Amino acid sequence: GAAALLGATTLSAQQNEDPGAMSPARGYLEAHRDVQAPIKLLGGPILTSVSQEGGTAHAALPAPRELDEVVFGTPEHPLATGGFPMIEGLPLGMRAEKDGAFSATKEPTPFGDKHQTFKNARLQLDATDVTATDAASSEDRVQMVASWEDDEGNTYSVQCCEKLESVGGQHPTFGGVVTNHMLHGFTRVGTPLFPTLFAEVGFWGMGEIMKNGEVIDSPRPMHGMLTEYARTENYDLVFDENVDPSKRYFHIMVPPVVPADGGGLENKPVKTGFNLPEGKELPFWHVMFEDLEVNAERAGE
Repeated sequence: GAAALLGATTLSAQQNEDPGAMSPARGYLEAHRDVQAPIKLLGGPILTSVSQEGGTAHAALPAPRELDEVVFGTPEHPLATGGFPMIEGLPLGMRAEKDGAFSATKEPTPFGDKHQTFKNARLQLDATDVTATDAASSEDRVQMVASWEDDEGNTYSVQCCEKLESVGGQHPTFGGVVTNHMLHGFTRVGTPLFPTLFAEVGFWGMGEIMKNGEVIDSPRPMHGMLTEYARTENYDLVFDENVDPSKRYFHIMVPPVVPADGGGLENKPVKTGFNLPEGKELPFWHVMFEDLEVNAERAGE
């Protein structure tokens, strides 16, 4: 369940009271939260489409994530500790140690080496990046529909976004859509459990989860991004030093958290409709597409 994935380990007293209290972006986000006329993207809006018609998609399964010393530091000098557990930071109590170094997360995550391959994968993303910064008002737009099929013929899909996250809760979202930016890893824009990657386009918003055409969970926060490649031939997730800038893939992440009443986040498994081999329902979707067609252009004002 989500508790195992996102923080059933002892946290500090301050983080128990508010897991996002130590987010390094909290000041920046507060400064932008009420902005009604944000800066527009330098050079004008960028329109991006990303699509895949058939072939396979790979979905991550729960597994521990090995910890990169460059991103997480050492027990003597830890890094990336603050923010909501696993979404924005990794508290010390959730880190295993070996030979005087951080070795891996103590609990399964959506960012390990285990995966499931699905067939008949389809993706259509149309994103418009107009607004440059977080703001209360944004002209960014996203339309995305993605689907994949298991061996029994069940179709799983997600769609987004009637509502974009124009101001981030834990880190900047750049109005909801970002183009040509580094995310994750040491940047702290997104979970550090994922490698630092250059994203040609990314978004954050609220969407729907479906199985066989029926909505089974809504609304759910989700994040999508087109990035450099971060997997080995065995589909193990690499550290920053082994990222492949010559290849790209598209990720959809639906984490097992939802916005909490009064602000912040709380743990809540995603109703994916897909059962793991041990019979439990997969509590998140982290799905990757690789056979892509990508187009982008500047739009006139």
